Amino acid sequence: MNNIIFKKLGTIVLALLIGASVFSLFPTVTKAETTNVTWTNGSVVTSLEGSFKSDRATVGKTNGKWYWEVKVNNVASFVGITGESDRQYQAIYGVGGEIWKNIASPVRIAYGSDFGVNSVIGIALDLDNDKIVWYRNGVSLGANSIKPSELEGSHIFPVVLSGTAQKIAFEANFGASAFKYSVPEGFLPYQESGTSTTPDPSTTPDPSTTPDPSTKPDPSTKPDPSTTPDPSTKPDPSDTDGASQPTGDRAILTVTMDNGFDKEFDLSKKELNAFIAWYDAKDAGRGASFFAIDKHNNNKGPFSNRKDYVIFNKILTFEVSEYSTK
Repeated sequence: MNNIIFKKLGTIVLALLIGASVFSLFPTVTKAETTNVTWTNGSVVTSLEGSFKSDRATVGKTNGKWYWEVKVNNVASFVGITGESDRQYQAIYGVGGEIWKNIASPVRIAYGSDFGVNSVIGIALDLDNDKIVWYRNGVSLGANSIKPSELEGSHIFPVVLSGTAQKIAFEANFGASAFKYSVPEGFLPYQESGTSTTPDPSTTPDPSTTPDPSTKPDPSTKPDPSTTPDPSTKPDPSDTDGASQPTGDRAILTVTMDNGFDKEFDLSKKELNAFIAWYDAKDAGRGASFFAIDKHNNNKGPFSNRKDYVIFNKILTFEVSEYSTK
């Protein structure tokens, strides 16, 4: 095999980061397809005209940790979440740098600062821990007292609301394209249909792989002479390690995360080149903060495929081992 090693950080950084928790690895989506999330008009852009007019996303969530972004073109904008009843807006952040807890009879909580024109508002919705945090142009506005569980119904939806009689627009990114800013650690793009934000269980030892004592040879059993190697058979001299090597236009990609754990993928050259192109672009400050790698034959369960979402700032090194073409 031809080995090509790409390093992002030196061994000193590895020593500092090796003690990180296993659970900071990267999130894994456990379902194959994404659900196209839009506003109710079927687009990711919606225009609202009139005070307290609103629009919500077509897909709600019941659990998990989700992130999306909304670009606003007017300071009189509100961005947040709602429950299954459009009459209640439990958490919308906007005009005056405040959170409004109920639009019909609002409770206002000081939080952050006013929007500017073309501000990008990031929303990190943590339904597993009953929290929500807003980001203004990539900067976290921190903790607050809002609890998504206080909304009506079992599903939580992204929502936008106008605070003016003027016609204003909201442009959402639920993850169908690259985000403007990095996805917070442990969160998935809202666009995804998966529900797991925990590390892939394949990164921990499978207890079923421990040796079965019953598989030890019975000392009373003599070898069958027909099973002994034929002395006339010699190893193929082209097999330098004495074993058959995979062939074809493929490669093994081994990604070492900043906590020292490795993830290995058997990829086509096309998939490998797409990963390297994404990495180089992100290293230059362009593109999405995560990359989806198809796990192919590693599927478990009734899924057509499974993907690992590798977070750029969690990658320490990666190694490419190309198959020899015979």
